Amino acid sequence: MGLYKFSKKFEGQKVGKAEGHDWNASYKDLANVCAAVKGKPIAQVRKILDNAIEMKKAIPYVVHNKQVGHRSELGGKKGRYPKKECLLFSTLFESCVANAKQLGLDESKLAVLHAAAYKQNTLPRYRRQFVGGASIGYGKNATRADYETCRAEVMVGEKEFAKKEKAGKRNKKHKTGEKEGLSEKKSNEKPAQSVKPASEKSEKEKGESKTGETAKEKPAVETPEEKKVEQTEEKKQ
Repeated sequence: MGLYKFSKKFEGQKVGKAEGHDWNASYKDLANVCAAVKGKPIAQVRKILDNAIEMKKAIPYVVHNKQVGHRSELGGKKGRYPKKECLLFSTLFESCVANAKQLGLDESKLAVLHAAAYKQNTLPRYRRQFVGGASIGYGKNATRADYETCRAEVMVGEKEFAKKEKAGKRNKKHKTGEKEGLSEKKSNEKPAQSVKPASEKSEKEKGESKTGETAKEKPAVETPEEKKVEQTEEKKQ
């Protein structure tokens, strides 16, 4: 039984496991490498590690990213090329995949279910060469250079990924949906009413039009004020 236990369990599922101890590497850089590969299929994980080792694409730094530069290939996000940590992690990852194959798991369906890195030991050390006060400062900290080790753990298992639809199929579906919607609209629309010609107007409409004209021709009723004005004018005459 190992000194350290795995921090995560997957009960009722076959999982390939592997862990490394006392690595002479930065646990901060290793933690970001683990975060970059977590939840991804093994083919994509190998590509990410190879690109970082060959300095083609940086590893995004999610944690421990103070004073870390921004990378254009990551869309302006912070990142670095931790070659040493990627090489160590790739050996651990390949042994984990081999353990999963030994359990009878399908390699084409494998993905990283869990990956994590931790600080393990801190051994006190002194500097081989003393650094001047202009660059590091005076005191006890100027002479110290502690040796830190780290450990990492990886768990690989079968995982189903949703297949992405092609853009062409999606556009076709969208167009067919639009056509169906237009046909439904046309069916729901009421037929346009036919306009009758002037010669075929009914007698009722003619009568109504005559009554309307007579109503317009009738003079308005005189108000009492107007009657008073007329009477005063007649008296003056």
